[in-house]
Amino acid sequence: MAPRARRGREIDSLKGRIAEALVEAMFRRAGFQVTRLGRESQLPRLVKIGADEFLPDFILRRPVAEPLPERPLRKPVPVEVKYRANVEEFLGRQHGDELRAWVGERWPELCVVVVTDHPAPGRSCFQALDLAPARPGAPLATVDLHEVAEVDVYPTTVPEYEGLVRQIFPLLRLGAGSSP
Repeated sequence: MAPRARRGREIDSLKGRIAEALVEAMFRRAGFQVTRLGRESQLPRLVKIGADEFLPDFILRRPVAEPLPERPLRKPVPVEVKYRANVEEFLGRQHGDELRAWVGERWPELCVVVVTDHPAPGRSCFQALDLAPARPGAPLATVDLHEVAEVDVYPTTVPEYEGLVRQIFPLLRLGAGSSP
C-alpha cells in the first residue's frame, strides 16, 4: 500500500476514535451512563465477533431513581459510531433494505451515529442513520442526532461538539503531509 494511502486510512481511523469519544462525551452530558464495548473497554469487543460492520461501541443507560408511571424505565440503547468524510457517499454504498433487515435482526435497538467533518449544508456533523422500516427500495437516510428522541441530546449541545470536530479534524489532515 502506498504511504499516502496508508496515512489517509490511519487519519480516518484516528478521526473515528475521536468521533467515538466526542459522541460518548455528548451522551454523558445528556445524563446517560455509558458502558464502553469497544477498544477502551475492559473486555475488548466482546460482543463484536466476526467482521460485522454495525455493532455497538457502547451501551447507553439513563439512571432513574424510581420508575414512575409518567417516566418509565428506558431500555438500554446500543450505539455504534462511524466517522465518514462524506455521509451521502456512505449512504449510497449501503443497500437500504438489506442493511435494515441485517441490523434489525441482530441489533433492533441499535443507534448508528455518523460523524462527519464535511456535512451537507444545513446538516449537523452528528447524524443518526435512520434504520426504521421504510418502503421497499427506499434509500438510507440520516437525521441530525438532536432530532432522535431516544437519545435526548439537546440541540444547544450539538454545536459545541461540532466546533470541536471543525477544530480538531483539519489539524489531523495537516499532519498527514509530513513524512514520518
